[in-house]
Amino acid sequence: MIPKEIIDKIRQSVNIVDAVSKYAELKKRGKYYWCLCPFEPENTPSFTVDEVNQRYRCYSCGRNGNVFDFIAEKEHLSFPQSVLRVADDFGIKVDEKYRRESSGRYNESQKQIIQLNKMVSELLNHLLLNTDLSKEALRYLLAKRHLDRDTISDFQLGFLPKNWSLHDFLNSKNIDSQLQLESGLVSQYDDGSIHDVFSNRIIFPIKDEYGNVMGFSGRTLDPNNSAKYINSKENAVFKKSKILYHFDLAKQAAKVSGRFLLLEGYFDVIAAHKVGVDYGIASMGTSLTKDQLSLITKNSSQLTIAYDGDSAGQHAIWRAINEGYDIPGLKINVLTFPGGQDPDEYLQENGNESLESFLNNNSISINDFAFEYLKKDHNLSSTSGIAAYTEELLDFLRKINDPIENDLTIKKLSEQFGINRQILERSFGVKKQQKKVVFNGQDNHFVPNKDLIDPLEKKQLLIERKLIVSSIVFESVFNLLNKKTDFSFLNKNFQLYFFFVKGYRSEHPGVDNIFNEIVSEMSASEKKDFIEQTQYGNNFYATNNLQAINDYIWQLQVRIPFDKKINDIKAAIQQAINLNQSDQIQRLNVQLANLMKEKAENTYE
Repeated sequence: MIPKEIIDKIRQSVNIVDAVSKYAELKKRGKYYWCLCPFEPENTPSFTVDEVNQRYRCYSCGRNGNVFDFIAEKEHLSFPQSVLRVADDFGIKVDEKYRRESSGRYNESQKQIIQLNKMVSELLNHLLLNTDLSKEALRYLLAKRHLDRDTISDFQLGFLPKNWSLHDFLNSKNIDSQLQLESGLVSQYDDGSIHDVFSNRIIFPIKDEYGNVMGFSGRTLDPNNSAKYINSKENAVFKKSKILYHFDLAKQAAKVSGRFLLLEGYFDVIAAHKVGVDYGIASMGTSLTKDQLSLITKNSSQLTIAYDGDSAGQHAIWRAINEGYDIPGLKINVLTFPGGQDPDEYLQENGNESLESFLNNNSISINDFAFEYLKKDHNLSSTSGIAAYTEELLDFLRKINDPIENDLTIKKLSEQFGINRQILERSFGVKKQQKKVVFNGQDNHFVPNKDLIDPLEKKQLLIERKLIVSSIVFESVFNLLNKKTDFSFLNKNFQLYFFFVKGYRSEHPGVDNIFNEIVSEMSASEKKDFIEQTQYGNNFYATNNLQAINDYIWQLQVRIPFDKKINDIKAAIQQAINLNQSDQIQRLNVQLANLMKEKAENTYE
């Protein structure tokens, strides 16, 4: 157990606003900070952070608590683990004995692999720096890659000599062969013989965000080997889609710089380090993933992508942009090196000062990158090519929630190709308004296309599902809903199910979960719809927190109707702008201002 005084010290040293800001974009309104709920999708901010009392509360999902509660739920951690995570994130030292006692991040079998990896990492670093077996590899790093011994030590680079057996060495240390195989350090042929996977390769240890060695990447020294780089196989601890190279150290530097620099290769990260840029990270030969982006946003709101300047690097930047443009609270910029170079090549040709200056002063927005990148597939000497390019660029801009950047990009497009700006704005706006709510012909069954689902309708459906499931699982929730004579479900199916609940509970008071009893009274078709609509058996939607239930009812009766009216007026304003109806725009803006004022006055406490 972590002593209370240590927990209190950590809590008093951390501002909950800073902790939540890593997951969502907070804006100060009155005495609270507001944002979209970090736990569930919504269109209107209902998540509040109270800086004075160091608490959070969501008026949509009902969650509330302190900084440790927030991190525990967001990261799926136990309470002791969340305390240690907060301490780590904010640089607060905790006695190692509490860290060991509170360990639970990895199970025993995972810890065995991690311990083996650590031992091997230290061994191969020693072989590289201190033995004649690695002379060729050391010469390559010192002469061709221009590294020094200190940098090699800092990054714990290693080498596995081709005339030396790691498997035999591990056997001599009584390391179980099965553990060696599970770690991915060795592999077994069909005939049963075992061989080293990373033989004759320079070794890059791959660590998790806490500095544990999870696996390795190896670069061959054999020019005839087509597999230039290989990674550890996926195993119980090594998931390359969830790890970023150098992240354990870069996250601390990113707190100072305010951003991460995403590079394409390990040597690029080392090149950046040599000029004092320690917030560089790299993925492992794969496209950037949501898991990796989530890791980034927990520690910084800024990401600069600086992949190689060649065609493959530009394609990789485009994929990364499309993976990360819609992540809340993350601002992405792009840095492209000239002449198809990578950062390491740029460093060797131009020197330290030039690379440092380039990294710090040459980033562009994703809009500017898209503006140039999308030209490559179109013949811009023809009107049809320009039209196709324009439509593709506008499609991209519609995804970007940055009206100022979008406006500047449309202005640039108009000036460069001589296209009437009003026509561009009309095309941009009209297409954007075409994303509407549609139904598949059945009451309140939404078409399963996320681009066509209105966020408010989705939020309403989610809240009503929580209410009906909670009334089925908890009698206290049913009693509260039943007493509210002005309340009814907007979803016809949910209202029908509530009648079923009411009928059963009127004859069987004092019973909580009645899912099975309700299902037993239904026909086959009714059962199918009921199970689908209520997510039968998933009690994640159930709560007996009556304060949260009252919040949900208020959302349905007050907040969501207001937001729908506001959205309708905003859509009407956009249409009036497209049609250049200045009087209508003025009238609607007055309505919008009055409605926003009325909404601000209708708060639920």
